[in-house]
Amino acid sequence: MTGTPKPFGHYDRRHYPTLSVVDGYARWAPTYDALDDRLDLDLLAALPALRTLVPGARIVDLGCGTGRTGAWFSARGASELVGVDVCEPMLERARERGVYASTTCASILATGLATGAFDGAVSSMVLDHVADLAGFFVEAHRLLRPGGWLAVVDFHPFFMMQGIPTHFPDANSPTTPQVAIENHVHALRDFFQVAVAKGFAVRAFDERFVTDEWVEAAPNFRKYLGQPVTHAWVYARE
Repeated sequence: MTGTPKPFGHYDRRHYPTLSVVDGYARWAPTYDALDDRLDLDLLAALPALRTLVPGARIVDLGCGTGRTGAWFSARGASELVGVDVCEPMLERARERGVYASTTCASILATGLATGAFDGAVSSMVLDHVADLAGFFVEAHRLLRPGGWLAVVDFHPFFMMQGIPTHFPDANSPTTPQVAIENHVHALRDFFQVAVAKGFAVRAFDERFVTDEWVEAAPNFRKYLGQPVTHAWVYARE
């Protein structure tokens, strides 16, 4: 056997108080839009395949959060966006952006949306909170029309294995400077092997490394200079 990643607790070096996805993002919602675009939106922009796929597409945003990603796709010509998230306070902020035709409070593993209803799907900075990666690809495949596409951005397992959880400063916990949200570590190979097993073909892949420019703008990232932080994929539904 070649082995698999351990549960995140095996790698955790910070031991912050840890919340569920729903509770954690409900607390983070008011300040979530301060997330650094270099983590995710820069990677989406670096995927040439999306430049021709997005214009005119009907897209489902799986784990849409406050709508940061949806706004990015809207600005690049998506014809219609539907947002799905399990956390209602995040969805409330997504609705305020006015980029979604509709939003649904549901698990991205069981959205309840119509089969084959979308040209494209995106899930950005979400799958590190999902234990069932196969279940995600099954639902994404169901939602897409034949020939549709799926874009995924997530934290790099290399970064997570250094013991850094998804975390944020929580104003509701003045004695605890940082609070974590439940994480799951997936091997990079799983984003290939599991996706292919569930009916997808890989069309593009990229990784976001911490660069000198990033460190100049955010000196707290200096310790990660030259290391991968996030990764991105574009798949085609077969």
